[in-house]
Amino acid sequence: MAAFAQPALLSGWVRLVPPVVKDTAAYFTLENPGNAALRLVGAETPVAQRVSLHRDQREVRGGQVVLGMRPLPYVDIPPRSKVEFRPGKYHLMLEGLKRPLKAGEKVELTLRFADGTRLKVSLPVEMR
Repeated sequence: MAAFAQPALLSGWVRLVPPVVKDTAAYFTLENPGNAALRLVGAETPVAQRVSLHRDQREVRGGQVVLGMRPLPYVDIPPRSKVEFRPGKYHLMLEGLKRPLKAGEKVELTLRFADGTRLKVSLPVEMR
């Protein structure tokens, strides 16, 4: 196996939101078939003003469970492994949607990695 191998998207989807909502999330599974770690540092899409990496978090404050999310500068994908971007864990926030998304349409995303690799993917918009 080569030391460098192209990352692969195994499956994914974008959450359908009501037309008045201007942000949504993209979820997917990324595979790194290579022998070196990959670092996902960002993404872009023509349907949103910006895309950012996030991780959901739970914490207890004053006896109450508080759910939230925090932005991340990057997500590492270890060699010969997969990382799931799913509800409750990692996701991409598509912020400032330029138009309402429709169920079944495909959203084009370009994932950017620290080594300069770019992976173009197309994810269906789904209500889940």
